[in-house]
Amino acid sequence: MTTQVQFSTFNFKNLPVRVIADPNSELWFCGTDVCDILGYVNAPDALSKHCKEAGIAKRYISHSSGKKSVIFINEPNLYRLIIKSRKPEAEPFEAWVFEEVLPQIRKTGSYSLQPQQLALPEPEKKFTIELTEYELQQMAWLWFIALRANETFQVLHPALKAIGSHYAATVYDQAHEYRPSIRECHKIVSKMTAQFDYDRNSNWRVLEHIKGYNPRTKAFQLSVL
Repeated sequence: MTTQVQFSTFNFKNLPVRVIADPNSELWFCGTDVCDILGYVNAPDALSKHCKEAGIAKRYISHSSGKKSVIFINEPNLYRLIIKSRKPEAEPFEAWVFEEVLPQIRKTGSYSLQPQQLALPEPEKKFTIELTEYELQQMAWLWFIALRANETFQVLHPALKAIGSHYAATVYDQAHEYRPSIRECHKIVSKMTAQFDYDRNSNWRVLEHIKGYNPRTKAFQLSVL
């Protein structure tokens, strides 16, 4: 990060998150802001313990008393802090960053609260639909396929990036931005299949993966932490 291209401040539940885009369009997040949201009392210590040095950079920003040195972290390090956080805000913060902020920045170059986000939400509609046991099994397996694909992309991305493959950016999106959706779908699939028991000799063997799923211990941790 030798040249500052874009400096913006977003707000998560009225808490500021300062973000910089470098010349390669890679986004860097203010380490202190992220640590405050995720409940880390000692930001420097958290950054030292949980972040990789290659994804940490110092920048000087304007301040009332002059220029101030601020530490920024890249997206992989942001994930590491989210994964290690025990604060309840970690999951909604992850969803906000990777489902709202990052996709909008990549599409438009900036992030802004949409008018419809300011309005009071309408009551959530509920639907009743009948599914056969076989159809429920297929829904469960579809979730499992998406999970395995996501984990595979997490492992592949560093290698593709290292060789300069043009697929690296697409694989990165598949590996990171869909994680919150997989987590939310898991809640739905778990609810839909709660009345069934694991059976290794039938399609319900998928329940082993559904019941054993833990969003904080996945291939991403094994491959990059």
